[in-house]
Amino acid sequence: RGGGGGGGGVMGEQFHPNKSTTFVNKEQLFKVEYLDDASLTGFVAEDVVQLGDYYVSTRFGCVTHSKGHDWAEADGILGMGFPAAALRSVPFPLFWALTDETRAAQEQSNVLKDRIFTLMLSDDRGEIVLGGHDPESVQGAMVTTPVRPSPLADGAEAFMHYMIDVQSLKVGKHELLNFKDSSIAIQAILDSGTSCLVVPDDTFEGGLLESPFQAFQKHFGDFEEPTIYITIEGTTFTIPYEDYMVDDKPCVMKMKNTPRTFLLGDVFFRRMVVVHNLQNPMRPLVSVGQRKDGYALTDTLKTLGNRAHVPLGKKLVQRPQPAAEHAAPSRRPAQGWFGGGGW
Repeated sequence: RGGGGGGGGVMGEQFHPNKSTTFVNKEQLFKVEYLDDASLTGFVAEDVVQLGDYYVSTRFGCVTHSKGHDWAEADGILGMGFPAAALRSVPFPLFWALTDETRAAQEQSNVLKDRIFTLMLSDDRGEIVLGGHDPESVQGAMVTTPVRPSPLADGAEAFMHYMIDVQSLKVGKHELLNFKDSSIAIQAILDSGTSCLVVPDDTFEGGLLESPFQAFQKHFGDFEEPTIYITIEGTTFTIPYEDYMVDDKPCVMKMKNTPRTFLLGDVFFRRMVVVHNLQNPMRPLVSVGQRKDGYALTDTLKTLGNRAHVPLGKKLVQRPQPAAEHAAPSRRPAQGWFGGGGW
């Protein structure tokens, strides 16, 4: 350990293995591939990794080669996801390692007691809160909803994504999720690594009366600077026009190969307080609240009670994935590719 360390997007120094006294090369290679044909390759190592006030000896991937995107501007990919989605060579994402009580007895460890983190983004920075959330950041009440598991090829299920039920998605007054049966919902994946809203161009064998993406294209131009409304557990949250517009174009895309879900990317996190509660790994929960106007994200590491507030740096704007198309609203001229700010 030593020489300073940086997490994925965390403001601070870069990590230099040759300056660490506890760094171990595990002599294993890894490769991570993304849907847009981007990839990262490198080797697996182990060292003491610190995020905020918490640190533990754990495995992680050291990237030696990248393909696609401008990875050079990023410090790394911060592991806040589920173990089921992790590489076998790095079985514990960083957040799970930092909250693993069995590691508390390690000589070099300070384990986070509550397996809860909150993510908030803006157009120029972000903030992770370890151990809870700041009540002063929320406007009104929060809603809590269960994370839905993903089906596996063998018929089993596992938690792979922060996937939740969404009952309604509107642009202005027009509903994009016109269900044939009004009692059902569609799943949305909370994905801060995606810049935009990614909506399906599919009716799911008649479950929807029209394609949500085509409905957006058709009706976006009907309104003057429309707000996007998203309903979760009966509570409606708003994404203002200025938050999802980039270079005068809507940051709304479709996936050519559409699963039965859609993605809530950066533009959702810019107005929300999103709490990921993993206290019970078999029943993970997500709580969402509208962020209070004027709430400033921290630009320095600070500790408030049992919470550590960790500032995040900004990743460069990414171009859309080759497997995605941006909405080209009617009544407005179609323009070139664009993207929002990913993390």
